[in-house]
Amino acid sequence: MNLYLKTTTALLALLFLVGCQKDDSDDTPDPEAKKSEWYQIVSFDTLTSSQVIQGFAGFGADIGQDLVRVSFLYHSPYDTATLTLSGCVCWPVGLKECSKIWLENHFTTIRWDQCPSQMGQPGMVISIIQNTIYIGADYQGLGLSRDLPQPYFNTVLTADQSIDCFRAALSLLNEWGPNIPDDYSTYCIGYSLGGAVTLGIARRAELDPEVKRLLNLKKSYCGDGPYNMETMIDFFFSDTSKPLEYPISLPCAIRTALYASPLLNSSYTESDFFSDAFMDSGLLELLDTKEYDTDQMNEILNNSGFNTTGSILSKEVLNPDSQIARQFYHELKLVDLTSGWSPTTPIWLFHAKKDDTVPVACLEKLLDNMEGNPNISYYIKPSGNHHESGTDFYTSVLLGVRL
Repeated sequence: MNLYLKTTTALLALLFLVGCQKDDSDDTPDPEAKKSEWYQIVSFDTLTSSQVIQGFAGFGADIGQDLVRVSFLYHSPYDTATLTLSGCVCWPVGLKECSKIWLENHFTTIRWDQCPSQMGQPGMVISIIQNTIYIGADYQGLGLSRDLPQPYFNTVLTADQSIDCFRAALSLLNEWGPNIPDDYSTYCIGYSLGGAVTLGIARRAELDPEVKRLLNLKKSYCGDGPYNMETMIDFFFSDTSKPLEYPISLPCAIRTALYASPLLNSSYTESDFFSDAFMDSGLLELLDTKEYDTDQMNEILNNSGFNTTGSILSKEVLNPDSQIARQFYHELKLVDLTSGWSPTTPIWLFHAKKDDTVPVACLEKLLDNMEGNPNISYYIKPSGNHHESGTDFYTSVLLGVRL
């Protein structure tokens, strides 16, 4: 979702107070010069700080530093196939050596170009201010992989793909970027879907020693993420007549399960999950164009009268005793991030108590399952919705404040 169109003036004031030195040296590589097993450079550009902020805030603000951005393709396995996905790596112009890397996972989006290789991201501002390296995956189905299906809330898959992007970016940096010492440190960050992907990366690092060595993860920052999809769906199903704050998330959740599960795909079609009226509305076809952002799709859904769980989903899915409902919930368990592991590196979690898009119960499920773990700290914001809290999350990380 386009969470940052209403970025607060407090964040901008902070950015104006930060002084950065410009360097006119040219660090950009030749996109035709290098192909490797892990990556292929597609393009490079130099973004002004104003362009970076314009990308996610909707207006520019110059904080006095430019950012090199190299967009690339990389390979990531899926089932028996190898997918070609896209991402980018950035660093402030003139940066020669760096031991700190920010790996950002972006918010939920359904528009193909709302991703790091195409548009400025909040984490890029952190890179500029702290004079560090930035890495960001576009996610499958976005950016240069727009022809692929989107896995939406499949945070386990997307976390693995983000790790593959990180691996490719390191290979690229060793050829073209600032010098990185062997003892580099990685800080992972994300809000909304990005918060869950960030937690998924922390989980993978604990379960896979090779990934742990690759990332050298020092801390993760997760905001308002759907860490447990069963809990999120329970929230949507609790009142099927209540208007949803973020109605497009429901079709995306259904498609998450369908894409992730060959069993569901072989037994059911989308028409089994959605109401006849919703299937006939053409809204799924509109979603498939990837030309509309989530704010636009939510407006269309509201104006079309498809803004409640009952109007979007079939009666059979809403019946908890039906076979399709039981199988749907079974598939959601496969992308649960709240159990089966325990972090040994610090994780800071942020959530708005009144978030009606991703309920705070998703965080509470994680905290219950990991009670007493000293590596988990959190803050539950007493007010504000999902959109407003995205700005608060990034501001607190940028300022080093643990609210």
